Amino acid sequence: MSSKPTILVVDDEHDLADLYASWFRPDYETLVAYDGRSALETIDGEVDVMLLDRRMPDISGDEVLGRIRAAGHDCWVIMVTAVDPGLDVVELDVDDYVTKPVNRPQLTRIIDNLRTKSRFESDRRELVALSNKMETLEEEFSVEELEGTDAYERLEEALQRRTDPNSE
Repeated sequence: MSSKPTILVVDDEHDLADLYASWFRPDYETLVAYDGRSALETIDGEVDVMLLDRRMPDISGDEVLGRIRAAGHDCWVIMVTAVDPGLDVVELDVDDYVTKPVNRPQLTRIIDNLRTKSRFESDRRELVALSNKMETLEEEFSVEELEGTDAYERLEEALQRRTDPNSE
């Protein structure tokens, strides 16, 4: 058993999955799954961070995410995908959402930030995930496009509840 944190890279593009794994191999135990089924067979309680592709041919990243959360896995999940985020990102139980192409410094920064924040209690973790979703949407859409949408309003309300406990 290693004392290094563990990253599970899940992407059906073999070369890309192997590349991501190679970036983190010096500092992390790295596991690679090339499809959703393999990801579900590979994940265990030792996985600290999962890099998860959203669009895969056998089982989608969304479904993998739902199944691992239903099984009680609480690792940090970063959706790394070519699928531009839509308002549905609000409903995804991910800690961050990154659109390909990504580079090593970008992914390293995201993982380091999440792992630093992992020392916080679960309420703080939820705040981080909500903030990351807000940032992702605001990078993808204009404020005018977001205002008035149910998903964005729910996200704003959830953030408000987390940052101002007296807002209930």
